[in-house]
Amino acid sequence: MNTPLNFDVIVVGTGPTGLVLAHLLGNYGLHALVIDKNNGPVDEARAVTIDDESLRTLQATGMLPGVLPNVVQGYGVHYYSWTNQLFAKIEPSSREYGYPKRNAFRQQLLVQALSEGMARQGHVSLRYGHELISLEQHPDHVNATVMHEGQTQTYTARWLVACDGGRSTVRELLGITLEGSTYKEKWLIADLIGRASPFRHTRTYCDPQRPAIRLPGPQSTVRYEFMLHPGEDPEAVLEDTQLRQWIHSRDPQDAQLTLLRKVVYTFHARVATQWRAGRVLLAGDAAHLTPPFAGQGMNSGVRDAANLAWKLAANLQHGASPQLLDSYQKERKPHAWALIQMALRIGAFMQPKSRLGAALAQTLLKVVCLIPEARDYILHLKFKPKPRFFEGFFARWDIPEAKIPSGQLMTQPLMELPNGQTLLLDDLLGTGYAVLQWADAPELPLPAGMQARVVRVIRHADDFLPASTAAHALCVRDVQHELAAVLDSAQAQAVVLRPDRYVLAYVGQDRHQACGTIAQIFHSVYPSQA
Repeated sequence: MNTPLNFDVIVVGTGPTGLVLAHLLGNYGLHALVIDKNNGPVDEARAVTIDDESLRTLQATGMLPGVLPNVVQGYGVHYYSWTNQLFAKIEPSSREYGYPKRNAFRQQLLVQALSEGMARQGHVSLRYGHELISLEQHPDHVNATVMHEGQTQTYTARWLVACDGGRSTVRELLGITLEGSTYKEKWLIADLIGRASPFRHTRTYCDPQRPAIRLPGPQSTVRYEFMLHPGEDPEAVLEDTQLRQWIHSRDPQDAQLTLLRKVVYTFHARVATQWRAGRVLLAGDAAHLTPPFAGQGMNSGVRDAANLAWKLAANLQHGASPQLLDSYQKERKPHAWALIQMALRIGAFMQPKSRLGAALAQTLLKVVCLIPEARDYILHLKFKPKPRFFEGFFARWDIPEAKIPSGQLMTQPLMELPNGQTLLLDDLLGTGYAVLQWADAPELPLPAGMQARVVRVIRHADDFLPASTAAHALCVRDVQHELAAVLDSAQAQAVVLRPDRYVLAYVGQDRHQACGTIAQIFHSVYPSQA
C-alpha cells in the first residue's frame, strides 16, 4: 500500500497519546498519518494506572471492549507506616465518569490493541520505522521530512501533533523549552509476573529507610518501586540478588517471581512553555512530564488527545478558526500542572526524610481521617483536581450552586431507553456537540451552524409515555437521578456539551439571553457559520 503525501494531520509518536488521538481523528473521518521511529509498538509496561477519564476517552475511540479484559478495574492504595503498620486506605468507589477512578493495566497491551485496531480506521495510515528528521512550516500547512530505511520522503499536512515523548524531537526542532524541576531522587522499578497473592490494592510503604510501592496488575503481574538514596549506584541496585532482597522484605512470595523488566529512573515535574507553534502542537510527555506518584502521566496525555481531536476536526471540517486551537493550551496546561503538583505532594508524603517526620505525618493523617468529611475527601480521591477549565471555549458565567460548572467534564451516568436498555450517556451522544434537556422543555434554538445531537430526558420518577417518545428521535430516562442533580443545581432546563463532553453552557429560565451567549461563543470561532 502506497502512503499518500498529503494529510489532514500528522501524528508523531505511537504511545497511548498518539494512538488515542489517531483513533479519535479517524472517527471524525480525518485523513491522518501516524509515524514512529521504532519498528513496532514499544513492548514495555511504562504506565500501570489508567483512570476513569481515560477509560471514558477509550470508550469514545470504540476500542474499549478490546481493552477492558486486560484492565483490573477499581483498585485502591493502602499506606503502611515505617513500622509496617497499615495506617490509611484510599479505596474510591464512585463512578462519576462511568468507570472506577483507579484501574491497573499494562501499557504494552493497550498500545498493542490500539495499534492493531488502527486497521479499522480507513482514513488513518500507521507507519512504524519512520523517523521525523525535519519540519518546515507554512501559513496553511506543515511539511514533515521523514526517514525510512535510509530514504527520505516529505509529507504535507494541515496540522502536526507531537506525541513523541519527553525527549521530543519535534519540541527540540521548534526550540521550545521546558519549565519546572528535575528531582535528585532516583527510583528502581521492577516488573514481575506469576504472583500468587490475589490482593488487588497497591501497598505504599512510607518508610524513610527505603520508601517502596507494590502495585499488583493484570495477568498476575506486580510492579515494585524502591527509592534510592543519594550516592547509591544505580548499576549496583539493578543486580538481581540486591533487588530480590528488597522485594523479599516486603512480600517473600514475590521474591522468586519471573522478572520482566528493571530500570532506574529520575522523575520530572516540568511543562513546555509553549504548546502550539504555528501549525504544530505538543501533546503527552512532549508537553508535560509528571512525577509517577499519582499515576497521572499517561492519563494527562490522553486528556490532551481528547481536547485536541475535536478541535482539529472543527477546523478542518467545519470552518472553525485556527484560534480554536489556542484554547488547547489555555485549557489543558493549568490542569496538567495541578496534577503535577498533586503528584509532588503525594511523593513528599511517601518519601519521609526521617522516622520522626514519618511518624508525625502518618499520625496527622490518622487524626484527620477521624473526621467523616475529611475521611470521605481522602477515601474517594476528592483531592484529585477536577477536569475543569478556567479559561477557554465555554460560557464563563458564574452559577455558584452548579454541581458541574461550565468548563468542567460532565458526569456520565447510565441512561434508560424506552425499550428498557441502559447505556452510558456518551454512547447516546455521537461525536459532535450535544444538548441534554428536559423532555417537557421547549426546543432549544441552537446557533446557526451548530450541529448537535439533542437528547430529551425524563426524570427518574417518571415513565415513558407514547407522546414523549413519538415526537422526538431520542428520549431517555434519568435512571440514576444524576442528570437531575446537575441540571437542578444550575437551575437549568438544558445543558450544551462540547464534543469532548465538557460543559459549554447551561440554559435556564432566561433562554433568550443564554442562547444569545452560546451563539456569540460559538460564532467567535466559527465565523463562517454566523
